[in-house]
Amino acid sequence: MGFDEASDFYSAKLLDLLLHDVKDYTEELSQIIKGKSVAVIGAGPNLEEVKKVDEEVIISADGATNYLVYREIIPDIIVTDLDGITVFPKDSIYVVLAHGNNVELIKEKVPILKSRKIIGTTQVFPFGRLKLFGGFTDGDRAVVLASIFGARKVSLYGMDFDSGLVGKYSKPYYEKSLPASWLKKNKLKIAKWVIEEVFSKSL
Repeated sequence: MGFDEASDFYSAKLLDLLLHDVKDYTEELSQIIKGKSVAVIGAGPNLEEVKKVDEEVIISADGATNYLVYREIIPDIIVTDLDGITVFPKDSIYVVLAHGNNVELIKEKVPILKSRKIIGTTQVFPFGRLKLFGGFTDGDRAVVLASIFGARKVSLYGMDFDSGLVGKYSKPYYEKSLPASWLKKNKLKIAKWVIEEVFSKSL
């Protein structure tokens, strides 16, 4: 995919530094998910079909949060690399990923999130205050999170791996769904594979 591990590490170092004085909310995260029915809501082109969610726990993937808050649906947990989310509900737990392409977003948004409950994660070997839960994109990382913390059931909303479109909530500057780039198509293939693996082995 052409990603640079050194850039991932630099971003992770920055996130760890910013979170040096933040409480570890991992146990609270576990208590929220364990034994519960969980809805994982992605920012796909079909997101606006979601009008209500009946599961006990809601995990939103990044920009899907913007739509959910507009619908007055507040996620319990938000999994994000910060490139889609523009609203920050105060009672959610934020699971934030550092990677090589979001250094500036970490500088901009993590200071805001330090007044919330935030858990830092990385895609290099974990260190300091950072965790490595697994997964690749925001959506499949949310599914992995639900699985490893013992969700009883996981249901998917707003996810579309095969249409070739990127939902308008994926980025704050999108006004409509757009054709997926080569990179995005491959990311979605990986996300689909990760989710299928999780479902086949643990849910």
